[in-house]
Amino acid sequence: MKKITLTMIAVLSIVSLSAQDFHDNGVIAHRGAWKNTGHPQNTLASFRAAAEMGCHGSECDVHLTLDDSLVVFHDLSHKGMLIEKTLYADLVKEPLKDFSQIPTLREYMLCAKKYPRTKLVLDIKTPKDNSRAVKIALASAKLAKELQIEKQVEYLVGYLPADVALREVTSAPVAYLGRWMTELPEMHPDTISRRGIRYLDYQDVQYKKRPEWVERFKREGIHLNVWTVNEEADMDLFLDKGFNYITTDYPEMLLQKIAKRKANK
Repeated sequence: MKKITLTMIAVLSIVSLSAQDFHDNGVIAHRGAWKNTGHPQNTLASFRAAAEMGCHGSECDVHLTLDDSLVVFHDLSHKGMLIEKTLYADLVKEPLKDFSQIPTLREYMLCAKKYPRTKLVLDIKTPKDNSRAVKIALASAKLAKELQIEKQVEYLVGYLPADVALREVTSAPVAYLGRWMTELPEMHPDTISRRGIRYLDYQDVQYKKRPEWVERFKREGIHLNVWTVNEEADMDLFLDKGFNYITTDYPEMLLQKIAKRKANK
C-alpha cells in the first residue's frame, strides 16, 4: 500500500510540473498580440495570437458592469457608456471594430485554458468609484477558482486595497502597478518592503528615473515587470537589467530579440 501511495504522489508531482510548463521567455503581450495582427486589443483573437506565437503571458484589462458582469476592455467607457454604470446587455450592443462583442472574463478564461503554456495576466482596472476595484479583484479570483485556472492566472492592481484583498484569497502572483507617469509615495522601496509586496509592474519611465530602485528591488528578490516597452533600445535595456517580465505591444519583436540572444550565447 505504501508503494502505491508513493507512486501516486510521484505521478501527481509530474502532472503538477507539467501544468506549470509555461513558455520561458518573460514576454507579456500587452492586451494580447494586436499591433501587428489586425486583431482588436483585449479580444479572444488577440489572446490566441499571443499564445500561438509563444508568449509567456498575455495581459488583459478587467472591468465590472453595472449588473456585475466581468468584461475585458481597456478604457473606462465604450462609445460613451461608462462601463461601471452600464448593463452588460447594453454594452455589447456596440461591437468592436471587427464586429465582435466585448468579451466576458469567463470567455477569456475558457479560451486561455486551451493554451496552458501562456499565462493570463489580469489587469484589475480602477474605475471612477475606486472602491469597486476590490469587487472586481475578488470576483475575478472567484471565477478563476470556479474555472480551475488559478495556476495560469496572475494579477496586476493599481489600487492598493485591491492588492491587499487579492492576496488574502489567492496564492497567485499579484503585482502592484503604481501610477501612470506619476510617482507615488507607496511606490518607494521602503513602502513596498513594509507592505510585503513581492511583485511589481511599474511603467518603464519610473524604472528609468529610479535605477537605484531597480537594484534594491532585485537585491530583495522582487519579481519585476515593466510596461509598456515598445522601442528596441528599451527592450535591450530591460533585458540587460534582467527583468522577469517585459510587457510590450510588439511581442513578435521581443521574442525575436530574445531568441537571437540565446542563439549567440
